Amino acid sequence: MDKEQAREILSCYRPGRDDPTDPRFVEALERARHDAELAGWLERQTAFDAAVRESLRQVPVPPDLRTRILEQHTARPAVTAWWRGSAFRAVAAGLLVAAIAGFWLAHRADTFDVYRRKMATMVSGEYDMRLKSSDFKEIQGYLASSEWPSDYALAPAMQRLEAEGGSTITWRGRKISLICVDAGGDNDLFLFVVRRSDLRDAPTAESPQFARIGGMTTAAWTAGDKLYLLAGHLDEQFLRRFL
Repeated sequence: MDKEQAREILSCYRPGRDDPTDPRFVEALERARHDAELAGWLERQTAFDAAVRESLRQVPVPPDLRTRILEQHTARPAVTAWWRGSAFRAVAAGLLVAAIAGFWLAHRADTFDVYRRKMATMVSGEYDMRLKSSDFKEIQGYLASSEWPSDYALAPAMQRLEAEGGSTITWRGRKISLICVDAGGDNDLFLFVVRRSDLRDAPTAESPQFARIGGMTTAAWTAGDKLYLLAGHLDEQFLRRFL
């Protein structure tokens, strides 16, 4: 199991809620115990999930929500079938509230800002590319063969750099292509490519939007139906040289 596979598995793991001896998590957790970067990512992921859960707990639920839901059903004097009984309707109302909360949580966690932070954090430490290659065409062919976004366009300044590899990333069901290049002086640049429609609040501007995420500087822009996110350890001025 490589680091990226372990990360995907652990993105579903909730300490204190999931069993660490569950066969689904054992190998990935063991990898995290011996990998400082992966362990740090898991700690940050756990803290984020806890913050989201706490925010959800603070969402006020109207005290009369169940009553308002049940009032939508016209009372009938006929014999009540079991599935129309008050107990069943109470359970159904509870499930509806849970479904609404789950939908709200899922969409809240799928924003562009969360995506940007997730991707920048992923490559902030040591990151192993699934394909290691100095050939941009080979990387593009690898992504295309996996049916990941491959019809992207690199800026001329980036094409003059030496490629290091590429990866296929799955995040919340989205297919994300990652291309890594050597910008010189032990400085790597990471370019993420995803369909713009995969993120409902994705930037629509072609001019780059910059943001600092931890120790990483990011630039995001749209071209055609693709959303690009470039991340590197140096400052905005350095990133601008390759846009």
